[in-house]
Amino acid sequence: MKELILGKKVEGLRRRDAAILYPIKRPEPGIIMYGFDLWRAYEVSWLNQKGCPVVGIMELIYPRKSTNIIESKSLKLYLNGLAFERFDSRDEVSVAIKTDLQSVLSSPWIEVRIYPDDEAKAILPVEIEGISIDGLDTEISIYKPDPELLKTSSEKVSERLISNVLHTNCPITSQPDWASVIVDYTGPKISHESLLAYICSFRDHEDFAEACCEKIFTDISLSCAPERLLIQCLYTRRGGIDINPLRDSFDVRFEDVPLIRHIRQ
Repeated sequence: MKELILGKKVEGLRRRDAAILYPIKRPEPGIIMYGFDLWRAYEVSWLNQKGCPVVGIMELIYPRKSTNIIESKSLKLYLNGLAFERFDSRDEVSVAIKTDLQSVLSSPWIEVRIYPDDEAKAILPVEIEGISIDGLDTEISIYKPDPELLKTSSEKVSERLISNVLHTNCPITSQPDWASVIVDYTGPKISHESLLAYICSFRDHEDFAEACCEKIFTDISLSCAPERLLIQCLYTRRGGIDINPLRDSFDVRFEDVPLIRHIRQ
């Protein structure tokens, strides 16, 4: 952790430099899980061959089975280095980024998309469908993750529950991270009040977005024994980047899952 550049003052780059990308090894999850990580970068710019700036929004998608994740500030610094680089096309930029990230992530595949302004409507915020649990009249007193808060009944259901109050903290800077959480499952009915209390228990927890999503997935899997479980955490942007991990009990392709974006992102 002490080697991460996230908490350090660094000079900005004026060229693309893959060496700035800092990998973080994924921890072993302890249980079987699948899924992918979706990052959106809203501050991507480069020069065309005449030196005129071009802007876009980038989506980076890579699977849970990648060996590493990317430290967020290193990715931002890397993307900032594109600002004075000249490229022939948007596709050339995408290929360059994909090439640099492939080896750093040690991933079987990576998807990089860059949307120009006239295509940005493809990632406009949407209303997330499901049952919101945030309005429940629930007493909250625990602010460290506690899976014992989770309660189920004998009733079997399929439902999609949503909360917009997840709050965690960066383990390097202790800065707050905010997220919406989607819990889509089939199995013994999870008490909505207990799920809200559990999500609120992360409020003083420090970890990376991906690890928080995996802890939620693991705790619900072990405590509630669902037949099927999908967890999405839609973190609001910080430093021009939002991070959206998705974990599933079955192998899932990102092409089969709507890559939704919440209004707060």
